[in-house]
Amino acid sequence: MMERLACKYSIIQFLPYPETGEFANVGVLLVCEKTGLLDFRLETKRTSRYTSFFQSLDAGLYRYATKNLAEAMKRIRNLTAHGFKSDLIKTFASLTHPRETILRFGTPRVVLTDNPTQELDDLFEHYVRHGFAKDANYETELERKVKHYLQELELAAPFKNKKVGNELFAVQFPFVQTINDRETKAIKPFYLGQQTPNAIYDHADRWIAKLKRLKDMQLMPERVLFAVKGPQITDSLDFRKRDFAFRDVRDELARFAEIALDKDGNGTQAIRDFAIH
Repeated sequence: MMERLACKYSIIQFLPYPETGEFANVGVLLVCEKTGLLDFRLETKRTSRYTSFFQSLDAGLYRYATKNLAEAMKRIRNLTAHGFKSDLIKTFASLTHPRETILRFGTPRVVLTDNPTQELDDLFEHYVRHGFAKDANYETELERKVKHYLQELELAAPFKNKKVGNELFAVQFPFVQTINDRETKAIKPFYLGQQTPNAIYDHADRWIAKLKRLKDMQLMPERVLFAVKGPQITDSLDFRKRDFAFRDVRDELARFAEIALDKDGNGTQAIRDFAIH
């Protein structure tokens, strides 16, 4: 098992009008003393989000401020990369010290990770690029499709959004079939095409833990189906890493539920067969 490393990070915030207190997340700074890493990610491309949020903002101000900060951060990163590692934590503390500027560093937080550089990318995707919102939209679209499939079947005992469990522990499923007051089947559309392997593991692990507890407490429906959509196939190394994570968690999910893979929309028949039989 790989060693988990303690890292500190801070969200970089853009506050063009300090008097209102409104800000937007634009970057992440991360330090890992054990590996000697001090690095950052800063949004310098997708500026329209900020000019839309701060409607009277001159886009040039954002570009100027982030350009200057990026250049300063690169100089500091290069110094630490060439042997000046003894003062990493002091440097991080100095950078994140509260200041009255339009680009500020949020309160430092701690995260445990076995890959600090990947963790930095994941934090940037989450806090700045809002990857979680995209993933939620994909899952909502999967739910819409499954709902349509089930409605077409016109089942005598239709699937409904319902909690499965008891007063101690319960899990919300979007589609549950109840017969004679017993939850016989449950379907969960599940998106596992997140942008990083770590995000795939995180999303799957939350549901694997829920399913395990339902099983341990003997609260599981008679049958459970996960309608799963994985990463889009490409020839890149990035895809191969994400696909490995996807296959890994898919196999773990299969310990608790049946799996219907949505490959280019071809998981329809498996869902229908599950619902009917």
